[in-house]
Amino acid sequence: MICSNRGTKVKMMKNTPILLALLLLTTPLSAAETRLDTKAVTTLLSGATIKGVHYGVETRQYFSESGLTLWIKEGDEKPSEARYKIEDGKYCSSWTGLWSEEDYNCFTIAHDEGQNIYYFLADDFRAPFVINKGFTLDFD
Repeated sequence: MICSNRGTKVKMMKNTPILLALLLLTTPLSAAETRLDTKAVTTLLSGATIKGVHYGVETRQYFSESGLTLWIKEGDEKPSEARYKIEDGKYCSSWTGLWSEEDYNCFTIAHDEGQNIYYFLADDFRAPFVINKGFTLDFD
């Protein structure tokens, strides 16, 4: 069936930019990105190695079940050791040295489900990473 209601068609075309703007304002830009809770962060990191980018440099970090974490960036001869804990839905790490007083910095973790990429998030900080199960600090 062909409709010849030209007036309605013109009104719809004029309103299209407004409708598009409203749609963009009411739809989150990162609809597929979700923040993880404490249980999900624990399951994700415990016993896993992550591959990421930290300030433009490729990195690896392993999270032992004991609370020890090893972090290395490409070009380093050996990894740095630290403590970590997971609480209140956040990953927290203390890089003050294993025998020094603990000083934790904490990060929320978000998951972009569409791309299967995770992010450490803090004020003005967003570092992407992907998960590898098990221990590996190789840069293959």
